[in-house]
Amino acid sequence: MRIRNHVYVAALAIACAPLFASANVLVSDGFDTAGDASNYNVYITAGTASAPSGDATFGYNYGAAPSAGGLSIPVAPHTTDGSTTGLRLRTDNLMSSVGTVVGAVDIATKGLVLPTAYTVSVDVWSNYIGGSNLSASGSNGSTGVAVGVGTSGSSIQYIAANDGMLVEGFGDNGGGTNSDYRLWVNNTHPTPLTSSYYTAGTGANSATNSDPYYTAFLPSVAAPAGQSSFAASTQGGTTAAGTLGFAWHTWTITQDGTNLTWAIDGHTISTAPDSAFTFGGSQVTLGNDDTGLTGNSAANNQLFNAEIFDNFTITTVPEPTTLSLVGLAAVGAMRRRRSR
Repeated sequence: MRIRNHVYVAALAIACAPLFASANVLVSDGFDTAGDASNYNVYITAGTASAPSGDATFGYNYGAAPSAGGLSIPVAPHTTDGSTTGLRLRTDNLMSSVGTVVGAVDIATKGLVLPTAYTVSVDVWSNYIGGSNLSASGSNGSTGVAVGVGTSGSSIQYIAANDGMLVEGFGDNGGGTNSDYRLWVNNTHPTPLTSSYYTAGTGANSATNSDPYYTAFLPSVAAPAGQSSFAASTQGGTTAAGTLGFAWHTWTITQDGTNLTWAIDGHTISTAPDSAFTFGGSQVTLGNDDTGLTGNSAANNQLFNAEIFDNFTITTVPEPTTLSLVGLAAVGAMRRRRSR
């Protein structure tokens, strides 16, 4: 009798438990070759003399030494083959922007159809040139990583013009008070003081790198040894705690059908309801913004001011499928069997 009861309970649990459909990979790109550029639209703000203010380099060897044009960056956390190639985005390094509110470069997916629920994930390294050291913003250190979803993909998606959800974080501490971590909603920037979107709270510093929420999981770090030995005058010292520079971080944006959640290394930065957005389309963008609008002449600025992306993936979020009818039928059959 006990055995039959145990089997009955176990069968009931199995029959009525929700099953999860496997995740479907929509995009998976390590940006390993220059040819990967054909899969994206690339947008760059204009610079002086109408030339581009930045560039996008696919198949960039970020692990190479600075003397060879690399950044001595270690392999990205989700790379499985040990390679150190990825996407490099640079803005306002070649010349200052003109006629724009901000200098920017981004890449946008082509022809993507996003499902109701999905997750965007990408490994990001934010590199910058220091002033006297890394703790202070350099000549062009205040550039930010920007990731956008639900956009048209037909024009640059950056802080001066965005048509969906755009999130941005700065490698150094140059974003400003309550602006080191930024959420953009339909081309507006709700701060912690004007919204309840930020996990760190609604205080005067809840989007500032010095807030304890960020310093708890983003410690102060030094530049790779290859950089500090190559340019000790700018790449020495350590970053401010709570900033994203000089370390790999995995950014995710998850759409669960109700909310959009931005997280870094599993730590939620913001959550906003879908109802807050008017989505312009179904594309995803990766970008680099510079709010300073100044090119610079500092030595090595073109080398060290860069955002590196690797292991870009978009997957469907598995949804539970409860086999309630099958479960009830199984339970009914067992009951009939026991009553005989």
